[in-house]
Amino acid sequence: MLQEIMSTAELRKEVQSYIAKADKEFLKKVQAMSREHEKTVVVGYNVDGTPITQEDLKKRVKEASARVKSGDYITQEDLEKEIEGW
Repeated sequence: MLQEIMSTAELRKEVQSYIAKADKEFLKKVQAMSREHEKTVVVGYNVDGTPITQEDLKKRVKEASARVKSGDYITQEDLEKEIEGW
């Protein structure tokens, strides 16, 4: 017999019912899986085709913010001047 395919909404409802009845150990496992899944969610790709995960993106944003705060950046005007020399 063919297995019925559940919609996302149906799956969400079923999982929520498990969580509502769950003990602490089950909840810890769900939490760990959720955190791991969040790290591996692909949110984009590099020019070479390698994936960028949500974790990678957060790290890049923090690094870029630190560079800007330390004055390590190029202004639009300076960039345009540089481009003229290409």
